[in-house]
Amino acid sequence: MKVDRRSFLRAAAWIGLGLILGAGVGLFLGWVAWPIEFSDAEPAVMEERFQADYTLMIATVYLEENDLSTARRRLSGLGKEDTGRWVLGLAVDHILNGETEAEILPLVKLANDLGHFSPIMEPYLFQIESTQGS
Repeated sequence: MKVDRRSFLRAAAWIGLGLILGAGVGLFLGWVAWPIEFSDAEPAVMEERFQADYTLMIATVYLEENDLSTARRRLSGLGKEDTGRWVLGLAVDHILNGETEAEILPLVKLANDLGHFSPIMEPYLFQIESTQGS
């Protein structure tokens, strides 16, 4: 059975056109007609690495504003049993991983003010006290 070149090219063109049209319709339906909409999503549903980033953002704002009740309220959205221990763990991890002081200092202050302390945090607490005291 011999397939002539013209019918092969015609079939390939129809298949290509079908794929392009299908992709176009799929993109239109997914992005325009029925896009996914998230609303009222809690931080507790985020992956742990994004929860860590969220916690760092809370700690950074706390370092500037020093409003512990607001920080506690924001942390409660993570759904952690003990948010202070969570922040302490992040602070220690950041110290041990050699992260920047811009990330370590807010976490250390927040963990300490939530009542959780580790000796590895002591030099950073001294640095925070010396900068805030002046």
